[in-house]
Amino acid sequence: MERSLPQLEDVFWAVADEVRGQILTMLRGNEMCACKILEHFDMRQPTLSHHMKILCNAQLVTSRRDGRWVRYRLNQPVIQELIDALAVLQEEKAPVLPPPMGGKTRLYVLTGFLGSGKTTLLLRLLTALEGRRVGVIQNEFGKLGIDGQILQRGDVEMVEINRGSIFCSCLKLSFVQALADMAKQDLDYLFVESSGLGDPSNYQEILDAAKELGGDHYDFQGAICLIDAVNFPRQLQDMETVERQLKHCHLAAVTKADLIGPEKMEELKEAIRKINPRCPILTSTQGDLDLSFLGEDLLQYTWCEGEETTNTEETKPKTISLWFDGVMKQETLDAILQEVLPHAYRIKGFFHLEEGWNQVDVVGDRIDHAPCDAHERSQLVFISRIGPQIIKKIMEAWQNHTDAKMELKN
Repeated sequence: MERSLPQLEDVFWAVADEVRGQILTMLRGNEMCACKILEHFDMRQPTLSHHMKILCNAQLVTSRRDGRWVRYRLNQPVIQELIDALAVLQEEKAPVLPPPMGGKTRLYVLTGFLGSGKTTLLLRLLTALEGRRVGVIQNEFGKLGIDGQILQRGDVEMVEINRGSIFCSCLKLSFVQALADMAKQDLDYLFVESSGLGDPSNYQEILDAAKELGGDHYDFQGAICLIDAVNFPRQLQDMETVERQLKHCHLAAVTKADLIGPEKMEELKEAIRKINPRCPILTSTQGDLDLSFLGEDLLQYTWCEGEETTNTEETKPKTISLWFDGVMKQETLDAILQEVLPHAYRIKGFFHLEEGWNQVDVVGDRIDHAPCDAHERSQLVFISRIGPQIIKKIMEAWQNHTDAKMELKN
């Protein structure tokens, strides 16, 4: 007769208690009389019976009566099956990492429009690759490196390139130099997080230039494009960059998948297939993406050859940073942001609220807050849909809700 495994909540409840944990340790490899357990813990019989009932209900322990006493032993077959089942779950979640390249660094490019979740995924990758030598080149359109502050870790080599796209002629040389410099760090992995406004159509040209400058140190593994499940249809209509990112990727990852239903997901996948019919499509919630792609050959899904990027000095959107020294109520800040968000592709930063310091993230019509470490000053970055006119929109919204002083900087 096939035995069914116990409910995991029963198992976790059983082992959560320190005394029951000690009892399990005592029973390891031995059958033991209840009298011996009573002597060890100096407890009353009803208390021991309560603990043993929980352990037996969880099927971790079996019992047999021996005269006036009960004898207990570990239920080894069930415990082994639980260990095997948990191992399977762990294998499904943990990426199978390939062995070191023998001197070459695995290079991945992360693309995706503003707010699609690139930094969240990168944080997950850094955690999964703990113990490996990992580097990050982080690119933002604004002057302030907001995401770079979030990613800052002592065990990660990091370079920030701000004020434009690394694929634009204005920063292309800086990107090539950063790749050459990172090649000297003897890394296992290098992740390039491009700006959400970056068009990576010319990535191969840049990789070739880095090879000429710094030598053949990289094994390019592919471009991973993150697709915002909620905002992608609108973003696709707004900017050609969104289509270019998907067209030149080797893996598409749909983020915020929990925020749309099955029908919308199918429509979204159809839209992706019209632009890139070859790349695999994964789905993700809160960066919880299947990382098994780290052991795959993504370049087999190459769909099209490189082309000239649409990122130029002339097409670069206007970015404005706001600085504030005071403390504000969250509802006041949110009211200001609600007025400005129709005119901005993205708003993000750190802000000192009455509730404490918060990381602020605005994508589409959604304003998200998360507690964060304190900063010297509150700072927000606005990436404009309407050019320099956004300065007037920010000032009007601010003055509509507060008399506090703030600064706007280019």
